Amino acid sequence: MPLRVMTYNILEGGIGRERVIQEVIQTVKPHLLLLQEVTDVSFLKELAESFQMQWFLGAGNQKTRVALLSQLPVVRFLSDHSFPIWQNVIESEVRYQTHQSFFLLGVHLIPHLWLGFELWRYWEIRSLLARAKKLVGQPLLIAGDFNAIAPGDELRIQSAPASIKAMLLLQGNHIFRFAIQALLSAGLIDAFRFHHRNETGFTYPTSMPSTRFDYLFINPMMQAYLKDCWAVRKPGSVSRASDHYPVVAEFDLDIQN
Repeated sequence: MPLRVMTYNILEGGIGRERVIQEVIQTVKPHLLLLQEVTDVSFLKELAESFQMQWFLGAGNQKTRVALLSQLPVVRFLSDHSFPIWQNVIESEVRYQTHQSFFLLGVHLIPHLWLGFELWRYWEIRSLLARAKKLVGQPLLIAGDFNAIAPGDELRIQSAPASIKAMLLLQGNHIFRFAIQALLSAGLIDAFRFHHRNETGFTYPTSMPSTRFDYLFINPMMQAYLKDCWAVRKPGSVSRASDHYPVVAEFDLDIQN
């Protein structure tokens, strides 16, 4: 069976951009939709009704939170916002066939490229990896807005937002990348980079894309099902819907391991 998983930072709850966000989601038609910066439960419910999905939203440390919409049965949903989690992390078990499930961790890590925040992201990722360790032997995705740059990825400083330029200037334009490296060192696979080694895959900002902050990481069991992963560039209104492009991974769960 086909499976499309979409992760999307909708920017401050999507307020004033609800119809455009719905248009973007309708174009993709995901089976599983992970959202960051959700603020309005009524909009989340509206999306769930529009796309015939279950909706899940946990408590968090910020006004904006990570949420999940699913067309597939979610048999377990947890949300945690204990230290060092900046916002909230969600953990879900998703049933796709009788007695067959995969697991999803949804995240929105602390922003800004200054060294201190990269260290905080590293602590958040260590917490994620501790959760992932309990799911060894199960197909697993870890997806969301990581606010971090992967080893080898490009950052076009000249076209980056002024806030990024200023922060990098304070540290000699050095980009610290050990948060994402921790995931890769743990054996997780960058789904986009697995299929597109020479493309930028920029997801932020939509006004002038200069870097990639949004990822789907998968373990080897889930990688066996992976068909492709891409940043969503259509419809044209996607550039107005948020400051992030969504990212989608497509799987074929009928593939025999």
